[in-house]
Amino acid sequence: MERSNEWWRTVRYAIKRERRTVRLISILVTVGVIGAVLIAATNGVTVTVG
Repeated sequence: MERSNEWWRTVRYAIKRERRTVRLISILVTVGVIGAVLIAATNGVTVTVG
């Protein structure tokens, strides 16, 4: 019983840690996409006007 409880505690900790990592990666990807869209829009307007 002790090992089982300890095992589940380890699994739950690993899942929480993984969720945090996934959330951080998703935030970074979102910021990157928004930045890329802004750069593309700016360059597109510059090229179109120029």
